[in-house]
Amino acid sequence: MVQKYTEFINESLNLILESDIVYSNQFRKVLTKIDSKVSKKLLDIENEDLPVRTNFFDVATDSNDKVSFIPDARAQQIIESKDKYYKFIGNNGGWLNHRKVNQRIFTALSYEYKEDEEPYHERFEIGKEVSRVTTKSDRTYVYIEFKNGGKAVFNINKLEEQDNKKEVWNKFRQEIKVGRATRALLQITKDEFTTKEIEDFVNLFKSIIDKSNGIFAQFDIVKGEEIAHWYSFRNYYKRRGNLGNSCMANVSDDYFDIYVKNPDVCNLVILRSKENEDKIMGRALLWTLNDGKKFMDRIYTVNDSDISLFKDYSMVNGWYYKRYNDSRASAEIMGKDRVMLSLDVLTVDITKGYYEGYPYLDTLKSFNPIEGTLSTKSSSKSFHLESTYGDLMCPECGGEGSTYCSMCDGEGYHDDDTRCTDCNGRGSITCSVCYGNGSLNAKSAAEYLASR
Repeated sequence: MVQKYTEFINESLNLILESDIVYSNQFRKVLTKIDSKVSKKLLDIENEDLPVRTNFFDVATDSNDKVSFIPDARAQQIIESKDKYYKFIGNNGGWLNHRKVNQRIFTALSYEYKEDEEPYHERFEIGKEVSRVTTKSDRTYVYIEFKNGGKAVFNINKLEEQDNKKEVWNKFRQEIKVGRATRALLQITKDEFTTKEIEDFVNLFKSIIDKSNGIFAQFDIVKGEEIAHWYSFRNYYKRRGNLGNSCMANVSDDYFDIYVKNPDVCNLVILRSKENEDKIMGRALLWTLNDGKKFMDRIYTVNDSDISLFKDYSMVNGWYYKRYNDSRASAEIMGKDRVMLSLDVLTVDITKGYYEGYPYLDTLKSFNPIEGTLSTKSSSKSFHLESTYGDLMCPECGGEGSTYCSMCDGEGYHDDDTRCTDCNGRGSITCSVCYGNGSLNAKSAAEYLASR
């Protein structure tokens, strides 16, 4: 009976080809915490050539008794692929807005868009190159598609090429019971283990996962001036992950004025470090929407694995959280029992008027000072809070200080190779709203809205 079961496991996992066994850091960390012959053997066979097709083992994100893997053939295709992957490393600008003045470039790239949709430009997000084009003015633009469905066209100077091997941990992942995976891996070694030894290993594995997930006691909710305190990188346990890379990690406290002055609707969820409770491992804004529901915004952590902890904590408290942990102004959220809800809009009511400074907002990025709202849906009376300089980004030029020259389609030259006199060959002209500053103060913002 045991032999037939083992044969079934091997057949199911397609243990045929020889390849180096590879573990994720998290999976290896769990194994090192287990004192057993099984865990020691699993650690011993890492990086050995073994007849396996399933590879790149990792802990499952939402279960204590499963591991994830990828077929090795798929992994090798990704690693050896000629496809190019890039990380967007820009701040203000670097992408082309969905406007007709960019149509020539979009057509050359076979890039389809809707003018009422915002191009996806999440900083440090990794996407795949679809196509590229170089203009007469020697500017190269790249059409990038991201794994969550977002897309945009970027100036190549705002992109950083990535190592394909990282993608094996994100694509084509499958899950399997830890016991089944363990038996299959051990079957290809010449060592024999009893059923009890494997069962004891599985129980210890689940226990360690449960302990790591039992960290809810380290969560706290703060508001007011404390929000600015915990945004500072000086209060991070380590400056790494998307928390360390946050564009708001080293800015003036004035930037968080809109959070601090609306404590009834804006709080901050923090995950304190076990080693030092004066430092945090992660944070996420917690909003009270205008319908009274709680919504946890984008999650920033030192370790990627802690993102799932925040989501679990959100579910325990009955809050919504973002379906995709990114900076899109999306109303797609996860509700009770992790059911996806696609709402028309998310809106928070705040104090009307202008603020001393403004943060880069991930989701509720449309700020309407007249109505006193933050929303996922923009209007003719709203500003996009996407500046990393604490100001109101000019809506006309998107913070660039210049706009596309329509006389030469941004090329700087006409079809007869004569220099465009409107832009003097630059392909862009000074923005008529912010006069090249890229931002608006309260007075100029009010004048802009009055002219709409």
